[in-house]
Amino acid sequence: MALLAEDEALIALSFTDILEAEGCQVTVASDGAQALAVARRMGDTLDVLVTDLNMPNMTGEDLIRTLRAEQPGLPIVVVTGAPPAGGLAELRRLGGTHGPITLLRKPVDYDLLVKAVRSASGRR
Repeated sequence: MALLAEDEALIALSFTDILEAEGCQVTVASDGAQALAVARRMGDTLDVLVTDLNMPNMTGEDLIRTLRAEQPGLPIVVVTGAPPAGGLAELRRLGGTHGPITLLRKPVDYDLLVKAVRSASGRR
């Protein structure tokens, strides 16, 4: 099961449609704080987090840092229009070295998104 943390409703809807069409179960959270609460409820059923970085209430960076402290091996796919200055290396620093992190840039190629989610969720 995938958790999608995305504050832009149209993007969340399109990502959900694409992933569900490929057989993935998706739960959507509209900001980082809501995503954290949902992830905690999901526990071990959470296979992959797909998250934006720029969200209200809790940034994607803070979400990654907090979830990785609780679930060190959780695969994460970051989809953002504004990647951190250090790119993937900075995301790995934030999230620790215990689990995979993939960085995709908006506008995202849907085939790359599906491939990244499949690859990440297959690692759990």
